[in-house]
Amino acid sequence: MPFAFALRTIAGAAIAAALLASPAGAATISRTNAVELVTFPSKDADIRAEGATALQGRIMRPAGTGPFPAVVMLHGCSGLFTKAGVLAARHLWWARTLRDQGYLVLMVDSFGPRGIGEQCTQTERRVRATVERKRDAWAALEFLQHRPDVQGERIAVVGWSHGGGTVLTAYEAETDGVGFRGGVAFYPGCRVALRDPEWEPGGPLLILIGEDDDWTPAEPCQELAGRDSVKDRLELVVYPGAHHGFDLPASPVRTRKDLANAPGGQAHVGTNEAARDDAVARVTAFLAKLLKEG
Repeated sequence: MPFAFALRTIAGAAIAAALLASPAGAATISRTNAVELVTFPSKDADIRAEGATALQGRIMRPAGTGPFPAVVMLHGCSGLFTKAGVLAARHLWWARTLRDQGYLVLMVDSFGPRGIGEQCTQTERRVRATVERKRDAWAALEFLQHRPDVQGERIAVVGWSHGGGTVLTAYEAETDGVGFRGGVAFYPGCRVALRDPEWEPGGPLLILIGEDDDWTPAEPCQELAGRDSVKDRLELVVYPGAHHGFDLPASPVRTRKDLANAPGGQAHVGTNEAARDDAVARVTAFLAKLLKEG
């Protein structure tokens, strides 16, 4: 669904290129110099009296002129940035990895433009996967489809945790005309989709989750993937011994005890190297098949 919008791009490419040249520089990428800062309206005007939220995103693009296939990245409930305002390590690692594989990457910030911080500890979440964030994902897709350096028919969406749940709602089959070519959901909460007997993904969907995830358990995703109506489009991988956040770079497993929406208010979070390595290989192959072949 193409739509008209005003685009305001704040380019920080020269600064970011210098920062990305060294590991120390990469670790200090901040809100204002992550290659390219873009602003575009969410598609939430239908639920806000004030009109559409002016979203921000950070773009990393491969070398060359393009056009490139693209990936929309959706952060989890911690947000896109750390408390210090630095791009979170997981998002930075994945964005750089996908960029180096030839994709233009758009990391959408759904929290900062709405004036809120992390939502993991909040009982009443002001930005919901099923409402605001799915509209942000649609807006990001349409924004990219208007860029001359993007192949508009070759765009996928990838999300983590709260962002993974957003993938399940933004990439439903009933969402007519949106046009994501594929979706990847890392450890999403599958209960909302499971409660809808008619839920189906809009196309190929890869769900990656840990068997020992005690924040967003694997069981609802397993039940969802078992439906006859989705078996031809949904691939579920459950990793033995892996917890929530298993793909985090070099993050030892720890127990978070401040979670509003986890059983008992706590859950284990951290890296599982075997699961992480397999997930990287699977995502690489999945996106290449959908966005580069044919």
